[in-house]
Amino acid sequence: MELSLVFQIISTTAVILGILFGILNLRNFQAMRKREAAILMLNSFQTNEFIKGLLYVLDLDHNPTKEEIDHLPQDQYLAFYMLLGTWERLGILVFRREIEIGMVEDAYSGPIMLSWSKLENYVMEVRAAWNRESAFEWFQWLAERVHERDKRINPPPAYHLHKSWKP
Repeated sequence: MELSLVFQIISTTAVILGILFGILNLRNFQAMRKREAAILMLNSFQTNEFIKGLLYVLDLDHNPTKEEIDHLPQDQYLAFYMLLGTWERLGILVFRREIEIGMVEDAYSGPIMLSWSKLENYVMEVRAAWNRESAFEWFQWLAERVHERDKRINPPPAYHLHKSWKP
């Protein structure tokens, strides 16, 4: 066997191994990015303002009007908008596939669907008042996707589905 052929084989092998190594690193990077996005998503829900806004909305016994929301005390008003903004940003992240919708559903499907059912009329009033059809568009998009998937999949609660899980 000629020496040049041996060098070509070694060179080709090195290139192939380099490409495979690059592909593996890219996959690891993408998986790491998804994990980081999920952690950031979960951490973003740990603010007092978000929790106050969520509790305020979940405790509503009616669908509030724009006027009612606009006249809330400032801390409640800000917490309310923190909730809306969080759902909005989460919708964008899901749409862009930065966060998997399954992860969002596991963590927040109930609060998202309940928030939308109580705030849909408010959002429509805001859109009319602002003359801006895109106001809170990603919140609506996310709520509709979660609702569609929930109806289609009808997921059992985690405590039933994973009761045989072992650490």
